This record gives sequence, structure tokens and C-alpha cells, in this order.
Amino acid sequence: MSRIAFYSHDTFGLGHLRRCLKLARAIRSSVLVTEGLILTGSPWANLFSLPPEFELVRLPSVVKHGPTYVPRDKHCGLDSLMAARGRRIARTLDSFRPDLLVVDNVPCGLLGEVLPAMRELKLRPDIRCVLALRDVLDRPGAIHAEWTAAGAEEALATIYDEVWVFGDGEAMHAMTSLPGMSAVPRVQCGRIGLDLSDAVVTADEPSLDRRITAKSQPTILVSGGGGGDADALVRIYVDMLRSVGPLVWSRIVLGPDFPDAVLNEIRLNNGFTSRIDTFVPNLPAAMKDADLVVAMAGYNTICEIEAVGSRALLVPRVWPRQEQLIRAHAQRRAGRAHVLHPEDLQPESLWTAIESALAQPRPEPLEHRGGAVAARRAALLLNREMSKKEVRI
Repeated sequence: MSRIAFYSHDTFGLGHLRRCLKLARAIRSSVLVTEGLILTGSPWANLFSLPPEFELVRLPSVVKHGPTYVPRDKHCGLDSLMAARGRRIARTLDSFRPDLLVVDNVPCGLLGEVLPAMRELKLRPDIRCVLALRDVLDRPGAIHAEWTAAGAEEALATIYDEVWVFGDGEAMHAMTSLPGMSAVPRVQCGRIGLDLSDAVVTADEPSLDRRITAKSQPTILVSGGGGGDADALVRIYVDMLRSVGPLVWSRIVLGPDFPDAVLNEIRLNNGFTSRIDTFVPNLPAAMKDADLVVAMAGYNTICEIEAVGSRALLVPRVWPRQEQLIRAHAQRRAGRAHVLHPEDLQPESLWTAIESALAQPRPEPLEHRGGAVAARRAALLLNREMSKKEVRI
């Protein structure tokens, strides 16, 4: 039996955990016999189902505030919390003894926390370690400095067997200059598409209002991602609706980290045609059902918008990383999205951008095969046979 472990530091949003879950499901569906676990710092892991034979190991939660990190538990100091996380990671991996460890996005883990455990693992000759990177990390200079300070060059040269890049050729090229990348094989996997557990047919439980207004009003889905920094987008969208509300039907998915105070304020003032959810398990189905998706530009959001062929208006996060801004501009250049910079976000400019986006034809859905490629690479690293049914993501 193959044992696969995923590490996901999860200090902000849902993206890292969701990407790991998609990969875990793809690998579990292709490698004939797999047992796995996911180490995560996400406080929202209970919102998602696990692949069969996988277990979840929770790490004490840390929140990213700008460029710094603080414990979610305000009664705990960062140093003691990080020490506790490091001990749990080391104990878990030593006990589980994975054949393959997949580390998401951060070569040495949050503040270097996974590096000591990986050094111990590599004392075993049969362990394989993979670094899984999304398409865009940040500005190259910023990531270069960050990786150098963390010791990524040593980790890539001495610990990792492969780097999986979940993007296109441009993303692969951007990664080549990062510290340590020349020392390890890199695999261009392509983007990760829909989760195997998603059935993109129609939105979950469409409301009566939606069915009544479907023929006369465009449907707009507003997605706040994890919700931790979506309050400006949602507030201004709600302000816009007070003027144009009768012209559209809206579904607003705030995200589990959306501020409670802002949520209560919005619900009290919801005098327009809309549905407000904190979390939707199958967001791609809601995307497909909508005439336009208004969202930030996180990795999973973009992949799912592309996979279902939605029109998109992107309002990217621009601080402390420019990852979303870079990704949003690439979507605009490809003709797949309109982009509104958050500095220009006002009710009037938002409505103008929405009208422009709605006037465009829906783009063709794209098939993303990143999960299937990663499953094949995992099978090769594990020297295991693939199942006859190929994974399609």
C-alpha cells in the first residue's frame, strides 16, 4: 500500500487546502492502493470531504496579516505556537512514514516549520518528496528574497525529488530563476481543474427567486474566496445594487472568513434581489449557472471559472502579494476576463465593468489536466501501477 502525505500551511483563505484536496483525490483515484493524510493549518477543513482512506491532521491555526503572521488564538504567542506545529508535523510524519510527501507552495513550510521533519524523512532511501507550486507565486524578486531567507535552495537541492508546476509554459519559465530550481527536475502539469467530487450541472438548490427572474435578469455570482479580505468588494457591490438592484439577480458567496460585523450589516440592508451564502460546497456549479462571476483572482477561482466557461470580472488582491494581479492581467490578455483594479473600485465603476463583461460572449470551457498529470507522476515516483480508468479533471 502506498502512503501519501500532503502538507498545506494554510494561513489565509481556502486555496491551499482545496488544491491539496483536488490533488489527493486525483492521485487516490489513479494509484491502485493509497492511504493518505493531509496536514493543514486551515480552521475550515471540516467544510470539505476527504478522499477515501485519507485522514486530516490539524495544525494550530496561524493567520497572515499583511506580510506578518499571528496566531488565531490570541492567548498564544507565535513562537510557542510554531514550536507546537513543528512538533506535531514531526510526530505525524514519523508515525505515518509516507512513501510520498507533497508540500504545497512553500518549500520549507511556514517559517521553515516542515524542513526539520523532511530532513529526517530523507534519511530513509525510499521516501520521495515533491514541491507543488501554483502558476504564479508573486513578483519574482519578492519570492527570490523570501526563498533565499528560508533556505529553499538547500531544500530543493538535497530533499526534493521533483517540482510540480500547476500552470503553463510561461509559469514554468518564471520558476526557473528561483533559488535551487536548477537542482531538481521540474514538471509542467498544467492547471488543476474541477474537483472530482464536483458535479457541474446546475447550481445547488436554486431559489424560487432565481427561477422566476432567470429570463428577465442577468444572474451575477459574487465570490469572496475565503472571505478574509473580501469586505471591500462585497460592500461596494451591495452599494451598487441599491441603485441597479432590479436590473440583476445576485448570489453573493462571502467565504467562511468574512467579517461577522460586515455580514450582519449587509443582511440588515439587503433590500434587493439576491441570495447571500457564507459558503457553497460546489461553487463551480453556481459559476456555471451565472451569467457573470465577479470575484478576486485566486488560483482555484480562475481554474474553475475557466473550466465551466464563465464570463468573469476580476477584482484582484494586490497586497501583500501581487500574485492575483499578475494572474488577472493574464486572464485579460487572453480575452477571458475583465479586470477592475481595487483602487478603482466604486459602485459606478463596478456597474460599468459589469455591463461591459455581460456584453461579451461566454468563453469556451477549458479542460485542465493538472490533477491527472500529477497522478501519473505520483505513480512513477511510487513505482506503482495506475488504474485502467484515467483520471479526467
